[in-house]
Amino acid sequence: MFLLLSGSLACQKAANIVDDVAHPNTPSSSVPDEIANKVWFTGTLSAISFFDRDGHHLGNDHEAGREFQFYEDEKGNGRIKFWQYLGMRNFSSCVTEIYTYKEGTVVFEGQTFTFYPIAGHFRTVKDKCATGNGTTTRPTTAEDLVPTTYRWALQDLDGSPHLYTYDKEDVNHENPLFVYAIGE
Repeated sequence: MFLLLSGSLACQKAANIVDDVAHPNTPSSSVPDEIANKVWFTGTLSAISFFDRDGHHLGNDHEAGREFQFYEDEKGNGRIKFWQYLGMRNFSSCVTEIYTYKEGTVVFEGQTFTFYPIAGHFRTVKDKCATGNGTTTRPTTAEDLVPTTYRWALQDLDGSPHLYTYDKEDVNHENPLFVYAIGE
């Protein structure tokens, strides 16, 4: 699963990563060593698959992948890059893929971190769809660049660390939003 989605995301990364620039108007802090300079990935495939009349696998109903990368610039300011991939299929072989990329600064305060996005873009790819095919892209707008705060915790699963993210109101860490493993 990771290889499938990371391959899709990796193709996006080469074209999407922009040079780090100074972010003078957004707050930042240092990044905890245990999560810095790692790629944190989570992904899923649906249990429903579609096959053509000859029995060839057309794909899963849906697939998704999310990835965070936390790091510090040369001045020790926290930076963050975020990628998301959503893929959907239907019985008529229509495929819709939605790619999201955002980057910005990050502030860690105890069990929370706040992502301050400053740039990014979206890309949608449609193939074999009755509603139209092709690729559309758009840059992020001010509405897309709203800061988001998460609670976080590291937990060991099967001998490796996993990054759990929670809604900022989930002070007891009862309902994880996403669980990320270290990607390769």
